[in-house]
Amino acid sequence: MVSTKITFPVFSFRKMASPYEDKGQTTYTVVVNVKDIPGKLDDWRSINVRDPKLTGGVAGKIRESLTDEPESFFFKNRGITLMVGKTNFDNQTNLLSIEFSDLRLHGLLDGGHTFKVIQEYVESLQQAEKAGINAFARIEIIEGIEDIEDVVNIVEARNTSTQVRAQSLEELRGNYDQIKKVLEGKPYADSIAYKEYELSDEGLKKDLDVRDLLSYLVCFDAENYQGNKHPIIAYSSKGAVIEHFKDNPEHMAKYIPLLPKILELRDHIYATLPEAHNENGGKFGKLTDVGERKKPEILVFSGESTKYKIPSGFIYPVLAAFRAAVNYQGGKCSWKIDPIKFYDSIKGELAERVVEQAIEFRNPNKMGKDRATWKLCHDLVRLSVLERSL
Repeated sequence: MVSTKITFPVFSFRKMASPYEDKGQTTYTVVVNVKDIPGKLDDWRSINVRDPKLTGGVAGKIRESLTDEPESFFFKNRGITLMVGKTNFDNQTNLLSIEFSDLRLHGLLDGGHTFKVIQEYVESLQQAEKAGINAFARIEIIEGIEDIEDVVNIVEARNTSTQVRAQSLEELRGNYDQIKKVLEGKPYADSIAYKEYELSDEGLKKDLDVRDLLSYLVCFDAENYQGNKHPIIAYSSKGAVIEHFKDNPEHMAKYIPLLPKILELRDHIYATLPEAHNENGGKFGKLTDVGERKKPEILVFSGESTKYKIPSGFIYPVLAAFRAAVNYQGGKCSWKIDPIKFYDSIKGELAERVVEQAIEFRNPNKMGKDRATWKLCHDLVRLSVLERSL
């Protein structure tokens, strides 16, 4: 990426003595009028672990402080923290220049809510009103940190006021890059939130969570989950899913190329499981916690439609059963057979097993955590694989 240089006037600039200056690592404290905080910083928010939510309580308090008592805003607000490659201050003109060159290392580390509220406030004023702004903010600048793990550790440490989800730190490390690559061009690709709170280009919250995608992926970890060991964590704990992915990066990387088909299979199961049961004289809509929608809903991964609302406890054991259809040799994974066609050939039997468990439990959440339910589904798929000599 080409370096970006941003220059803006500041009220004061102070370099803090650093014991690591021999490594080029130091910090600066800057005081700046809020009207002079450059909007170009908006392009450098990747290292911020969450997109700012302007309708929440945090943003509301910042907005109130800025608009009601602008002259005391400097003392009430924690300010903004930037990670930069280079810093240069001209003490004759009071112009500060900062340079960014890598989205994973440089940018707005902390204070995203403050930055966006200030932007909103300044842009709402007429030109004459902007000239009269008497509100100031503090900017801390950290210069010269060029190791990604050091950046991640600093980001994590600086965000203790609101718990930072592990998924956001994994995004900062670049550990979702392969997922982004295999899903590139899919209609839903831009709707996936890889950080805790992530907005689309239109400013709307993204409605797909990477934790769900990872949970579907973990369902197919055929090496870690063999015999009577089943990936129940995929259903029961999204936190455990993140840890599994984090602790086994090279291992899980083998399964990522299968993800587009896994997501399609997940939706296909969701769309067709009810009909598979109803075709045999059943009434899927009568099961506990299953509901019928007022109008059909389009499923995002497959484009199929469904009129049912189905608890996840029904879907995960069936989906995970198809890890028996995965070939894993060396550093690569592949399908032994097209999993969707395979599922279609045995969906009636799978539906029967799931429905029997649902009737017995009358609690989809308990059923989703029940080892016997996962085993019943997996055994059927595994035996079908053996029968076909796949």
